Amino acid sequence: MRFSLQDVRKSIRRRGGELQVGLHFLRSGEMQNEISRLIAYHEQLLNQPQRAFSSDDARACVGEYRLAHCLIATLSHWYVWRSRDWSDVVRERSENADLLALGSPVPLRLELFRYVNEQYHGYLPQDKRQQALHDFAMNYQLTASDLEYLLALDSDDEMLLTREGEAAPQPQDVITLYNQWVFEAALMNASQVHFVIDCAAFSRAESIRQGSDLMPVAGIGAVIKRLCFLARRLGVYYELEYASVQLDTVSALPLLSLTLYGPQEVTGAPQQYGLRLTRLCRLLLGYGVRKDAEKSQKRGAQISLTQSIVSAEARVHFLQRAYTFVMDEQLLRLLPQTETQESGTNGNRTVQLFDSSVEQSFAEAFVSLSEGHGTDGWHFEREPEPLLLPDSLFIPDFAFTRGEQRVYVEILGFWTPSYRERKIQKLRQLRARKDIVLAAPMEAKDAFAEIAADFPFVYYQNQLSATDLLQVLRTTYDDFAERLAAIDMVAVQTRIAQDGFVREQICYELLHCYRWSELQQAAVRVCADDTLRLFYVAGLGCYQLDWFARFEQRFVAWMREEHAPEAVPLSLVVQEIKQRWSELSGCDDVVCETLLGLCTAVTIRRDSIFDAQVSIIAQVTPAQQDVASVSETEPAGMVSQEVKGTKEGKRERKTGARKRLSSSTDVTQGGLWE
Repeated sequence: MRFSLQDVRKSIRRRGGELQVGLHFLRSGEMQNEISRLIAYHEQLLNQPQRAFSSDDARACVGEYRLAHCLIATLSHWYVWRSRDWSDVVRERSENADLLALGSPVPLRLELFRYVNEQYHGYLPQDKRQQALHDFAMNYQLTASDLEYLLALDSDDEMLLTREGEAAPQPQDVITLYNQWVFEAALMNASQVHFVIDCAAFSRAESIRQGSDLMPVAGIGAVIKRLCFLARRLGVYYELEYASVQLDTVSALPLLSLTLYGPQEVTGAPQQYGLRLTRLCRLLLGYGVRKDAEKSQKRGAQISLTQSIVSAEARVHFLQRAYTFVMDEQLLRLLPQTETQESGTNGNRTVQLFDSSVEQSFAEAFVSLSEGHGTDGWHFEREPEPLLLPDSLFIPDFAFTRGEQRVYVEILGFWTPSYRERKIQKLRQLRARKDIVLAAPMEAKDAFAEIAADFPFVYYQNQLSATDLLQVLRTTYDDFAERLAAIDMVAVQTRIAQDGFVREQICYELLHCYRWSELQQAAVRVCADDTLRLFYVAGLGCYQLDWFARFEQRFVAWMREEHAPEAVPLSLVVQEIKQRWSELSGCDDVVCETLLGLCTAVTIRRDSIFDAQVSIIAQVTPAQQDVASVSETEPAGMVSQEVKGTKEGKRERKTGARKRLSSSTDVTQGGLWE
């Protein structure tokens, strides 16, 4: 039993020339004692007839008439009046088979009517009523009182109070459902509901969940698709437009204005239309009781707008006047949230619905590449914000983001001629945009030939290759020159000089690089100043010569003191290095091994397939001693070119391909994704 907007406590005020209505919602923990007493009153009347229930006593538990009426109606979600089963009641009072066969009080009343017509010619005086009932009851082996009870068994007064569920509800459960019904009572009388949605909220959700899920978070485009489907299904009119169009940067994604219209612009009163509007808002906002949530989880499409709403308000009508009902963030938090995870989950894997197997396989392949840092820094989300056209919407399949760049990707199908015509018509309206990439099957190349010159195209056979798409993004949207020019060389050099060592993963961030070949070119510029004595080694990172000399000296001293002349397993050496040098504690084992390979006094033997052995060279050449002594005693920037060349020359001979990059001519193509 729902309550109407007339029953809800409310306040009305005038602001800015318009009337605003504020409804009374219960905060968490509010009126706990009063609600507990009301629940206890219902509990003590379980299995009692409705005539024993006193509305005045129930209202006295709360103390406020209007609020008590709404709370009693809310408890009807758990406490229900039900008629007793006919067969159970008859078996308690009689064994007559004819009486049991009647099935309900209605045939019994009809038999009594026939009996009175036959025996009393259609008129039963008051003084003969008890005798007539007694005689009629004897036909069914009943007493007169039992007969009267059976005749009224289906009346409201004889209904018994029953409880849905094994335990009584908690006061907080009642508060939560009461708030939901108050909210929906307003929407039932609304002529329109207006939302302002932050499209960037879905991108932020994606960035937060990256690394923990195998599939990207569904973007706002998925919500819009669901909105269009549900609006058509429920018969609700809606309007979409951008509140502010700022598509230049990722941080300035547009605000989407969504208006759901009620019946005043069409036909009928708001209350006649409000149920459909309320159902649509419930599905979009993602609130409701658990029963609805479980159905949504089975569909795998539970999507909520609550976290992305900037502002919301409804135009509410009652008592022949219109009011503005503001739905702020605090109010929306009071609504019950479903207990399913967005889009459904299966263990640690996110279960998502894709429009086709091509999209699904592409998404899985791209996620696998991103786990290995093979996506050139591109992050993607499914079904991002829509691109509004004059007469329709265009929702791309994916949006790829890197830095300040945002590129939309649409996978074109090849289903029917009408599909292709509709798709081409929409794409013609987007020709001026330079941020759309299209992917199409090879057999559809001729079908989309008329727009092939307007967009970058990726053609695929059976499945769309993630590496093919990355290649198109690399050639079409490569901004390495701008990123290289934006590097603050002084700040980067200062950090390397201060820290002594910066591992390669951090170098990618410092130098705004996404590929190994880019990092090599950027490192050339950073290490070009010979006076700073900075070096870059692939797989290791950037370091200063003084730091490396001190590392080698301390490491050799420790080895000779603790383990000389024995060889030590590489795993134990790596563990000791991470404990002694804090800057290496978070590095992979291969980084420590690469660093040891640069040391002239250290040798690594791999006599066994299980573990390598690290040992110290017994004799050190005079040139090596000079390097150690000069590097240790001279201040930074004072190492002579002769000593530097000696050290670097020996290191290059020892490590082979790991040579210092002294100029751009030294760079060779070796990147996996180049």
